[in-house]
Order: sequence, then C-alpha cells, then structure tokens
Amino acid sequence: MLLLFAATWGAFALRPPAAPLGRPSVVRLRALTEEPPTTTKEQVSLDSSSKEYYIESPFYLDGERPMSAWALAAANFLRQGATLLLQLGEGLGLVPPDPTRPPECLRLVLENDDVAAAEKRREQAGGRVEAHPVSRYLYDIGCLLLDNLFENRPIQRFWFLEVVARIPYFSYVSVLHLYESLGWWRACELRKVHNAEEWNELHHLLVMEALGGNARWSDRFLGYHTAILYYWALVLVYFCSPRIAYQFMELLEAHAVDTYSTFVASNRARLARLPAPKVACSYYVTGDLYLFDDFQLLKPPGSRRPPCDTLLDVFVNICEDEGEHVKTMRACQDYASFGKGIVSPHLAAASSSSANNNPVGEHPPPNDDDQAAYVVDEEDENDGTSRRRRRRRWKEWAADINVF
Repeated sequence: MLLLFAATWGAFALRPPAAPLGRPSVVRLRALTEEPPTTTKEQVSLDSSSKEYYIESPFYLDGERPMSAWALAAANFLRQGATLLLQLGEGLGLVPPDPTRPPECLRLVLENDDVAAAEKRREQAGGRVEAHPVSRYLYDIGCLLLDNLFENRPIQRFWFLEVVARIPYFSYVSVLHLYESLGWWRACELRKVHNAEEWNELHHLLVMEALGGNARWSDRFLGYHTAILYYWALVLVYFCSPRIAYQFMELLEAHAVDTYSTFVASNRARLARLPAPKVACSYYVTGDLYLFDDFQLLKPPGSRRPPCDTLLDVFVNICEDEGEHVKTMRACQDYASFGKGIVSPHLAAASSSSANNNPVGEHPPPNDDDQAAYVVDEEDENDGTSRRRRRRRWKEWAADINVF
C-alpha cells in the first residue's frame, strides 16, 4: 500500500520539469525505424536537432544539491515508485508502451550466440584470461544470467554492465584509502589511475542512460543491488589478494570487448546514421581530456583522440576503452605479483620530458630505449611490427611539433 501511494504521488506530484524520456518528432522517428540507407544520398542528416533522439537528463553528473541520507532515500523512493507503477501498467496492458521511447525505437540487436562465438575466437587466438577457478566459475554464471535477463535488449545489458564495471574501482580505492589512513601503505599513482578508469566507465554509463538503458525499474533494481553486493565482495577479495581482484576485473573487461565488438559488427549501418549523445562528445572531444589519457597506461598523453560524430564512433570508442582497461588490469596484476610499479601516463610523460631536458608541456621525441615511460612493444610482436610502431610514434610527435 505504501509503495502504491509512493508510485502515485511520484507520478503526479513530483514529476521533474524536464521529462526523463525524450520524444523524437515523427520525421526523426521514421529515420530510426526505416531500413539502413543503401546510398550516401539516402543517409539521414546528423544535425544538432537530431540529438532529440536521446534522453537529455538534467542529472547526468550532479544532483541539485547535497542532502542528508534520509532525504535522498525518501526522494529516491518516490521517484522509483513512479516508474515502478508505469512498468506494472505496461506489463498488465493498462498503459500502452511509448513507441518513440529509446532504446526500443533505435532497433538495435545483439545475439548471445554471436558474443559467445567472439569470446571463443579470442580465447583460441591466445587471449584467454588465466583466472582462479572460483573467478572463472562466477564469471561463467554471470554471463549466463546476462544472456537470459537481457536477451534482445542490448542497451539495457550495456547499462547493467557499466553499472557493475565501475564498482571494482570504488572497491580498490576504498581499500587503498584505508591502508593509507592506517599508515600501512601509500599508492598515490595507483589510486590516480583507478580514479581515471572509474571516470571512463562513468561516461560509458552516461551514454547508456542517454540511450534509455535504465528506463525500466526492474533493470535499475537489479543493477543497483548487484553493485552493492559486488562492491563488498571485491573489498574482501582485495583485502586477501589484489592480484585475484585485478584478474577477475580483466575477465569482465575482456568480455566487454567481445560484447561491444559484436554489437558494432551487428549494427554498423544503423549506428552510423545516428548522432553521438552530447555526453559522449563532451568526454571524447570537447571536455577536459586529462583523465581520458590517464587510464591508458600504454599510450602517451594526447596520442589517442578518437572521432565522436556518430553513435558508431561512440561504440567503437567504448570498445577500444575496454581494451585499454584489459591492458591496465594486466599491468596491475604485474604490480601485485612482481612489484612493477604503476605510473600514470602524465607523470611518465613529465619524467621523460625532464630526463630529456624538455620543459613539461612540450613534446619530446620518443626515445626507443626509454621503457620506463611507455611500454610500447608487446611481447608477441616481431621486429618489423615494433619498428613500425616506433615510426608511428615519431610521426605523431612530429605532427604535434608542427602544430606550433
């Protein structure tokens, strides 16, 4: 009874001034529901007004103001109750579903079998993550649940994945703060890299929210409660073995690469016709890119500046981000196993500039012998590939210098 009252009150008395679900016009909706164009002339213009496809939430980054825990809990209870009532009404056929509401109107697809096939190909090619048997067992159960709970609902699945993907970095940093507060151990650069990783995952989450991935109450309920349990589980694991905690995260990030790459391959034509959400443009292009550079341990700052014009660009960027997380988790495991310290890319760049007598902020020429700043050559690369990579780095440095 209390929940019904909260739902009714939230639906009518506490409706936010900005509607949480955008409604594209009929013309723009037709562009979404048609089959992909066959010629360039048939492509839909991606002007700024077409961003009405997506949900422009006023709560992307911050709420209105800090409040007490009970005030926030009460407001959330009423807000969630309103959407619960709406979902129940749609489920019972009392409320007709909105055909213009994303993500359903985007008509994006993802087949579980295709994701499993991509993972199998990666592992057969030597990309299998060697994890603890318990970690592998829990991972397999998680993938099975994802396949069943989010079948034919790719954006909702991605939203759930990104909610969970942020949690390990919260857990790691919480434990590191505790160690530092007790005077046991200090790892400033490691915390900095984890903060940058969480910032990256946050923006993946915001993209999925802009696409309507969290529209259903049941998905949010599952995601938030899973995140709470996952947080405390990883805190305990990190207490006992940081290496295993990083290893499990590598499993999840590798699965994310398989999932996003499969999704891009299955929806390339449609994604190329849709504009990038504003929050994605802000993160990849127009905003402060310091933290974007800082989670990519194997890349010099400023060396990766991907395009972000279409939704295809956004998902390709997210897939590449997940690949960078895999590399960072491997580096963290080496840190835990062998003491190979983690250094953020900006500090590495500053150290390299100082060693070469270049002021910080200028771009020194790449030094092939400097393995401390950037680990460039992969162990499985041959000499030709290594030389090509060094040549590319030299060209990137020359292009930066020529700008001035």
